[in-house]
Parts: sequence; structure tokens; C-alpha cells
Amino acid sequence: MIAASDYHKMAMEFADLGLRYRARPDGKNALAYFKQALDFELAAIAELERTDGLAGSVLYRSAGTLALDCRDFRQAEQITARALAGDPHPDIAEELRDLLEQIYFQRHLDLNGVALQDDELQLSLAGPEVSKGLAPHNAIYGRVDSIEKLIHRTAERKLGRQFREGGAAIKEVRDNYRMMVSVPREGSFAVTLKFGSPVKPTTDDVPDAASVMDEFMQLIELVNRWRDDAIQNIIADPAYLRNFFGLAKKIAPDGESIRQVGFTTIRNGNEHPIMLTRPADEIAPPPPTPDADGEWVEIRGILRYADATRRNGNQIKVVDIESKIHVVQVPANTVNRIVQPMWNEPVIIQGIRTGNRIMLETIAPGNSS
Repeated sequence: MIAASDYHKMAMEFADLGLRYRARPDGKNALAYFKQALDFELAAIAELERTDGLAGSVLYRSAGTLALDCRDFRQAEQITARALAGDPHPDIAEELRDLLEQIYFQRHLDLNGVALQDDELQLSLAGPEVSKGLAPHNAIYGRVDSIEKLIHRTAERKLGRQFREGGAAIKEVRDNYRMMVSVPREGSFAVTLKFGSPVKPTTDDVPDAASVMDEFMQLIELVNRWRDDAIQNIIADPAYLRNFFGLAKKIAPDGESIRQVGFTTIRNGNEHPIMLTRPADEIAPPPPTPDADGEWVEIRGILRYADATRRNGNQIKVVDIESKIHVVQVPANTVNRIVQPMWNEPVIIQGIRTGNRIMLETIAPGNSS
């Protein structure tokens, strides 16, 4: 007789294959692997005596997640509810409640009869401040703006363009990847975002909107899986990498008013949903490898000074809790974007210090308490 642990091990092996295939643009074979993984996990549960202990709860949580990966929402709901009814360990119980919330949100990711084209994706939001067809203005349109910027940046990167520190996207990108937004749909808050495909490409290398969106979806899924290393393999340019994490942070849920952000595309007649639950405050670019003479530093203080008049680089100054002034060099054309929302406010600066000079890598709001 096969032990429960052996069934569970086989389930995890097939689940890993499912994740690998789901990361591909067409997602081919992913569902078959997830279904096989679920069968093994249910077999493990059948072999394990029903208890209120931690081990049984973990298997139920795993099975519920696999049923969700199989897009069998009813079975996922039943498995998760059964586990919660068994009075599981408190830590696992909290994870099961989160899973149940994800199951309900996945239903909102379904297109429900909406026919998406290859150059379209559905954006869905869920959280305490979201109701049927209603969401806070900043919660939706701030994310829509960041999604458009990220699509444009991805297109520019795939075109081999040097990273631009400021200003609008190049005309070729603005014209060929112009975004249109549908009216909200009921059920939760969902809209369709349409990106126009190139109509007059100047070269054969211009990527179509579908390929740009596929890479966007791949990167968002890697963010959600905490695969920052894999993102670095895709985005080798440090400036583009830093910009990607900055925009992903703006798209991600805040964990309070918005708890989940979902995307759905359709390829070859199959829906491809992605659910982003990683909180914005846990998203940051990996620290760069400093030069031999530099060191990675983090500074917390108040943004008190900015100078955008220098030819060789703009500066900001941060005063820390000990009243020490730190001078930070920032990329060209970025001072206004930093100063306007953060002036005279607590900030967290990360960068590379070489001597008395600090080169900015990231800046984020600090704790005002």
C-alpha cells in the first residue's frame, strides 16, 4: 500500500510540472498536470486518518489549491470548507480562509461570456472597498495607468530601445500599443483593457500586442510566486528592471482596501488567469551588485531638499533621526516624480554608497509613526 507521504510527494512533482507549463504563453498541458496532482493529493488524504492535527490540514490546503489550479471552483470550495469544518491548527486555518477568498475571487477572473481578443486582457479587483461594478477611483485608474506604462516599457525593451529616464513613450509605441478601457462589469469590478496591435510597423522586429501582453502576464505571475530571480533573467537591463518593480508595486494589492488584483487573457480558445496577491509593500527590486568600492545602504529619514539644476546629476537630501544629512544622486528627470508625492515626508532610500556619494536605487514612503 502506498503511504500518504508518497502520494503527496507525487502530487507535488506533478504540481511543479503544472506550474512550469502554465508559465508558457499557451499554457498547454498545465491543466492535465494539475488534475493528476489533485488526484494524488486526494489519494493521500484518503490514506491519512481524519484528524484535527496539522498534517491532515496541510494536505487539505494543498488539495484545495490544486483544485483551484484545475479551475474546479466548486471542488476547491468543498475541500477547503471540509478542512475548516475539522477545526484545523490555527495557523493553517488562517491560510485556509485566505484560500477560500482566492477561490471566490477566481470566479471573478472568469470571462463569463466576454469574448477577449489576443490584444485584450481583463483586469479584476477584489477587496473590502470593492463591490459590484464599483471601486475607488484611485484603486482602478492608478493601476490602469501603471499597466499601460508597463506595457509600453515592455514594448520598448523588446524593441531594443535604451531606457528613457522620463517623458512619454516613443511615438511608435504610443501609436501601436494605445490602450482602450471598457465600462466596468458587474460581479466584482472587472474591465477589459485593449492594446492596439501595430498597424504600420517600421521594421519586422516590432512585436505585436499579444506577445507583449504574454510577457506582461509571465512577469506578473513570477512576481506573485516571489520568483524575482527569474524576473532578473528576463529583464537584464538594471534600469528596466528597477522600473518594472516600481510599476509592479503600484499594480499590486495594498492588502487592505484592495486584497487581490487579477488578470485574464485568452489564447487558442483557453482562458489564462493570473491572481496577484503579493502585497505592494513586499515588492522591491533585488539589490544590485555594487562595485568593489561601493556598498549597499538603506537610509530612513525625511525628504527635505531637492536640486534639479545640476548638469551632472540631480540631488535630494534626506535628514535621518540623528539629524544627519544624506546627499543622494538621482537619475535625470526623476526629481519631480520623487519630490511631489514625498516632500517633507518620511522616506526609505536604498542605493549604493561610494565614498560620500549615494546613487539612488529605490525610494518608498517611510513610517510616519
